[in-house]
Amino acid sequence: MKYMIVTQTFPPRTGGMQNVMDSISKRLSIHNETHIFPDHYLSKDYSNSNLNINIHNNFSMKILRPFIKRILLKLFCKSDDVIICDSWKSLNAIPKNINKINVFAHGQEFLSKERKFEKIKKSLSRASCIICSSHYTANLIDKLKITDTKRIVIPPTYSLEKLSKEKKNSKKNSIVSLLTICRLEKRKGILPVLRCLSNLNRNKLLKPFRWNICGEGLDHKEIKENIRKLNLSDQVFLIGKINNNSKQKFLERSDVFVMPSYKVNDSVEGFGISYVEAAAHRIPSIAGLDGGVTDAVIDSKTGWCVDPLNQEQLENVLKEAINNKDQRQ
Repeated sequence: MKYMIVTQTFPPRTGGMQNVMDSISKRLSIHNETHIFPDHYLSKDYSNSNLNINIHNNFSMKILRPFIKRILLKLFCKSDDVIICDSWKSLNAIPKNINKINVFAHGQEFLSKERKFEKIKKSLSRASCIICSSHYTANLIDKLKITDTKRIVIPPTYSLEKLSKEKKNSKKNSIVSLLTICRLEKRKGILPVLRCLSNLNRNKLLKPFRWNICGEGLDHKEIKENIRKLNLSDQVFLIGKINNNSKQKFLERSDVFVMPSYKVNDSVEGFGISYVEAAAHRIPSIAGLDGGVTDAVIDSKTGWCVDPLNQEQLENVLKEAINNKDQRQ
């Protein structure tokens, strides 16, 4: 038996799904021969001597890629092989005679206009198993009324390594360290937090804190301007893009992870792997309520789930998270 990874999302491109497909491929290759069918060029260096991975690059134009993948799969895929697709779109590349198909479902892709529902339903009906990132995603799948297809919920934490039970950072610092690692976009809830922190600061209701915001995105300029306008330049810092080594250092030195995300139009957090990364470092999170985040953050146990658009609620959570060390622990 071999694993066939059919994907439109894969490194060196960056993102949550790219990390999921990368880690799935590497871990499966430990046990079985694994073949990757990416949508872009993937260097043969990716398949090093420690990985039992074969790469099938596709150099065709976008409209022809599913057709080329279908031909390659017919050549390399046997009856006992298992197909793993990154989303319903990749099912278009699977030959009709293959039926051992597992497909990931994340959430956001099922918030499209209704005219797409039948197309999505038709594709997913071919799958043997739909692997949902959260119960929120599973509920969206249920609305499609797909019969004869197994549906399971598995959080996409495949890329996380086991860490020591003890938090490495034992600093005794009077300044509470807040951390955000994300794409800088509206639904991550950064702007509502800035407004709340400014108000709490003005009324002298917070202990000293420092907030490091790591990442890039379309909202960078607006966030930077708000930091200045709200008189937070001495406490809130835009770090920019960071690598994995820097990310580990920030996590080890932080006290609270802050990302109270919410739904904006058809954009929503399907799960939120960042919250689990923080929890692995014994850091509680301030999260939202929309999408699959309540699977990733257990309210009042591994963090706080709050409506970031309710200023009073968000301010109360920020006060508790920053001022109450015992509660954080």
